[in-house]
Amino acid sequence: MKHSIKKIEESKVEAVVEVEPELWKNAQKKAFDKLAGQVTVPGFRKGKAPEDMLKGKIDPNKIFDEAINDILPAVFGELVNDEKLRPFSRPEVNVTKLSDSELEIKFVITLVPEVTLGAYKDLHAEKKAPSVTDAEVDEAVSKRLEQSANLVVVDRPAKEGDTVTLDFEGFVDGKAFEGGKAENYALELGSHSFVPGFEEALVGVKSGDSKDVVVTFPKNYVENLAGKEATFKCKIHEIKEKQIPALSDETVKDMGIKDVATVDQLKEFEKKTLLEGKVNEAQKAYYDAIVKQIRDGAKVTIAKEIIKSEAASMEDNMKKQVEQNGLTFDQYLQITGQKIEDLQAKMEGDAEQNIKTYLCLEQIADQEKLSVEDKDVDAEIEKIAKQYNMKPEEVRDVLAKNLNQFKEELRQRKIQDFILANNH
Repeated sequence: MKHSIKKIEESKVEAVVEVEPELWKNAQKKAFDKLAGQVTVPGFRKGKAPEDMLKGKIDPNKIFDEAINDILPAVFGELVNDEKLRPFSRPEVNVTKLSDSELEIKFVITLVPEVTLGAYKDLHAEKKAPSVTDAEVDEAVSKRLEQSANLVVVDRPAKEGDTVTLDFEGFVDGKAFEGGKAENYALELGSHSFVPGFEEALVGVKSGDSKDVVVTFPKNYVENLAGKEATFKCKIHEIKEKQIPALSDETVKDMGIKDVATVDQLKEFEKKTLLEGKVNEAQKAYYDAIVKQIRDGAKVTIAKEIIKSEAASMEDNMKKQVEQNGLTFDQYLQITGQKIEDLQAKMEGDAEQNIKTYLCLEQIADQEKLSVEDKDVDAEIEKIAKQYNMKPEEVRDVLAKNLNQFKEELRQRKIQDFILANNH
């Protein structure tokens, strides 16, 4: 396969490939046969008419398109192997010559950026020694008790901490607005989940009351409501009080925590849980600090389109999360007071750092030959099987569909373990 290749900028090359005439001819024949099978000629079964009759029924451009799409992966694969290229993403593809006898394709390929590592061993970062105070344990126990609380209907005015069930509808300038209506809505007073002033205005209401609540939306709210005064017509159905159980061995047993049946055991459990969380946070902070030093000490030049593509992906993910929370992305920007260009600039900066980190860790894995072998997979499956009281074959069946992802997670863990073991 004849081809030429040249570097057009950092981490980007342009390759022009002349597809072998025999390969191109066979690809067209294959494409014609496929398309002919879909053509009906009166008097013949589908695809069984003489070739000359079928040719008149098939657009030659469709034959070319089908043939090019069919051979493109093989042509690109051969180019990559011959030139020992490491593409970072899909190439740009342009057909520069096209006829029955000739096909020339130009590929513009963004390559995996070259990484020149600095030091990645014997680096130093601060390691914190986490501890847990009695006050933190008491707070954790209190939260656990609160989670076990029951809501009980009471016949008295509502106070902060109560849950009020109500219908409401909001009006601005006498007109109802979208998203301002709900029925049998359970609202905890003091949760700060509504517009400022709304929950406070419901303190003192009773079951059966009707009340108009007047609030002013914040200036950084959605555009059609920002800074405007609204009246919510509310109908109160019931008031529920949160009854938190007293701390006792009996209450602890009812929590259903494995191997925890007494107050002392609950406190020990919470202390252990808090300490594990702090240890993990400290370990992550230490690891991140070491990785930052590795990244900052490396030389990596990343093509702009790689950064922009990653940033665009980050923006799409953020939009999906925002929309799942019931807002449009424009509303999110209004509420948070952000400009789209500032957000995109920040994302591009974060994307560059993320990509550079990834490339540095991959380079370390290559240099230190950190790979995952079958024995590593088997050992991890055995470990999971024991942890969940399963048979190894059962675990393997569960992982079968995502085995490559499982292997990649093990490889990333190997890289992390290597860095933790070789720095201090």
